[in-house]
Parts: sequence; structure tokens; C-alpha cells
Amino acid sequence: MAACSDPTAVPKEYLQKDKMSKILADMTMADAYGNEVSAMTAPMPDSVRQEKVKIYYKQILDLHKVSVKDFMASYNWYESHPDRMKEVFEKVQADIANRKNKLGNPVDENAPVMFRLKGLFPYADKAILLHTSDTVRPFIKRQP
Repeated sequence: MAACSDPTAVPKEYLQKDKMSKILADMTMADAYGNEVSAMTAPMPDSVRQEKVKIYYKQILDLHKVSVKDFMASYNWYESHPDRMKEVFEKVQADIANRKNKLGNPVDENAPVMFRLKGLFPYADKAILLHTSDTVRPFIKRQP
């Protein structure tokens, strides 16, 4: 029976590759956001920035309906199986590249308004709120 099973399969008790890659892609974006915000605002110690990013991570897990315990168990399993971890990170890279391609060139007329304005006003995304956005910060759950 074991010989017939898929050697690249992930056991059921752990997050599957697709879900894990989506969570890690969101966490990568949250980390980049945390770095960008700390660079654009008053300098803050790295420990403070890391605490803010941890809050984003928890919000991401909540949005994906995954507990910290389940995520960490899955992450540890993937770490002990580098070939599967590599597949997950390849999916993460593809997802981030796809997101970047959707944004387009910031000076392109089809790019989102926030990116076109950045050419004229570097901090336009901090000063102008669009009606399509319901929050200024990513990964924060909507309140009822």
C-alpha cells in the first residue's frame, strides 16, 4: 500500500502545498509592507517592526482560517522535507510574480491610480484614499 502512494504527497494532517504557498506569499507581502512602512515613517527599532509584522502574520492566518499551531506544525514538516518546501517556494515566487505583473508599469495609463500618482507625488498612496479601498492597511480584517 505504501508503495502505491504518491511520494510527493503531503500528509493530510498538514497544510497542502497550494494553501501553504498562498499563506507564505501573503506573509512575504506583509513583511515587505512592514519594511516599506518603517522606511517611509520615522525610524523604528527592528524589534518594533517585527512585532507589527507578527500581527500581520496572525491576521493572515485568521484570513486563511489556519491556527498558528497548525501552520507551525506544517511549516516544520515542510522544513524536514526540503524537496516539498522547494515546490512550495516555487509556487510562492510564481504567485508574487503574477501579482507584480497584474500591477503593470506604474507609469502605464492602465496601472492603478495609486501607482500613476506616485510618479508625481511619491507619498500619494498615503495621502489619497480611493472609494474602492476600505482600509489603509493590508491584512486587517474588516470589522462588522
